[in-house]
Amino acid sequence: MEKTFINPATNKQWRIEIDGHTIRTCLNGGKVKEILCDSAFQVKSKAASAMMGQIRKGFVYQNPDAAVGQARCHRFVGKDSNGFMPLAAALTRDDFFLTRVVGDFEDETLYHFDGSGEILETVSLGAKRMTYEQVLCPKDTLLLNNSYLLEQFSLRTHEITPFANKKNSMKTMLDASGDLALWYTGEEIVVFDFGSNTEVWRETVKCKKSKDPNFAYYCFGMLSPRQSKAVYRVTEGEYVLVDLKSAQKVVIPNEGWHPFFSPDDQCFSVGGRFYLTQTGEEMANPFPFSVRQGLNFSDTCMVRTRGSLMAVQQDRGNSPIEVWDIGSGQLLATIDDPFVVRQVNFAFTKSGLVLHTDYGAMSIYSCAL
Repeated sequence: MEKTFINPATNKQWRIEIDGHTIRTCLNGGKVKEILCDSAFQVKSKAASAMMGQIRKGFVYQNPDAAVGQARCHRFVGKDSNGFMPLAAALTRDDFFLTRVVGDFEDETLYHFDGSGEILETVSLGAKRMTYEQVLCPKDTLLLNNSYLLEQFSLRTHEITPFANKKNSMKTMLDASGDLALWYTGEEIVVFDFGSNTEVWRETVKCKKSKDPNFAYYCFGMLSPRQSKAVYRVTEGEYVLVDLKSAQKVVIPNEGWHPFFSPDDQCFSVGGRFYLTQTGEEMANPFPFSVRQGLNFSDTCMVRTRGSLMAVQQDRGNSPIEVWDIGSGQLLATIDDPFVVRQVNFAFTKSGLVLHTDYGAMSIYSCAL
């Protein structure tokens, strides 16, 4: 492996080459430094440390011709003070947004990147904020979960307005798929079509308080990839699947975590088990990858979908992300990002997979098919 990083402020270059158990680095054509390692693990660790040291100084890696699963960009954005790594992307566009808390909550900054990792714009959102999650909706709208208070941010005017609910302790749902967005007001779950400006579905529910000390409420909701289904959880032992056309509901008894849909909306998985979305009937695993059972809330199991592609991270923390083509059953790439220390958030764009890592790096991997 060989990568060349460039510092746009100074035009200096820094190169790193990995050759077996030897790491070679060179700054601006100067003397080559060699680091000899004892194992593959040590190579990975020392190379990651060396690269992190350089991107913190402003060096950026960009490779617009990256093959599928290869890095198109690595750059340092800044260590976030909250650890949530909010990321907003859409499958119809290559630009995306991430947010980080600056210092001791002196400011929260929204970054707008293009598909090659260039910063198009930075926006100050203000002090004493903590955005847990954000979703990108049509008509240049970002929905933000700011400390369990939903807000709408206009990408045109940069105006932040309260949205949908008053502040409530840990009882916010937020998700988007296509033109649809889903949220919880504290009293009702709403699915809204931002493309046509119409409400699709609304349900009055009360989110139950949790007996688990790790989180306060059993509050969760998400939309399916093809926008035909929604699923929500407001109590410990069950998930409720909703058909957004007929409003018919199917209740699935399951106390597990980490739910996701199949790309065709026909299968719903949670707690390492699999169900037909039409009937709620349990089924065998239809995916070419296995899914662990018995994962806790704090265990990592993230799945993102774009068309027939599924990006899957199964284990805790800095485990690799696998990109599968469900249509062919093929594993297209295994992404082992060097800048993930404990955890990562990731999302598909039109032609890439964006990673926002806990120590402040942003990476884009090519998924242009």
